[in-house]
Amino acid sequence: MRQLLRAPAFALVAGVLFILFDQWVKLVALTRLAHESLRYGSSSLWLDVALSLNPGAFLSLGAGLPLLLKQAIFVIAVGLVVAWAIRWSLSHWSIATAKAAAVYLIALGGASNLFDRVYRDGHVVDYLVLNLGSLHTGVFNIADMAIMAGAFYLIVEGLRRPSQA
Repeated sequence: MRQLLRAPAFALVAGVLFILFDQWVKLVALTRLAHESLRYGSSSLWLDVALSLNPGAFLSLGAGLPLLLKQAIFVIAVGLVVAWAIRWSLSHWSIATAKAAAVYLIALGGASNLFDRVYRDGHVVDYLVLNLGSLHTGVFNIADMAIMAGAFYLIVEGLRRPSQA
């Protein structure tokens, strides 16, 4: 089983399944949340599930940019970075699986959000907000969770193992 998990083909299949799942959840959000929102949790900690079409990046950063500049950044540049990250992670999968998986998570989240931008008029489908009292996150989705999980791993691993000069 361990050998299967270290195979780049496994990563490729898992990545395609992740993107399909994320896109399916976004389609459900587009249809189910178009006219209602949901709330789960207690009065002090809860999850809001409400549709938001994000024209920008994290916290709508760049939403007000001119259309051509926004497309250049959010479609072309992100597409190039995602392609590089997928290629890098698959080529390093069997030798540095954990690091490659973290980079792959970031790339898969980026790829799924890129799909949204290309096929949903430049918007990303977001639908989750975590709330703790008066504090709350920005609106996010499963692809964003993959990006954050990969980034978190890389940051923690970087702090634990300083690079050798």
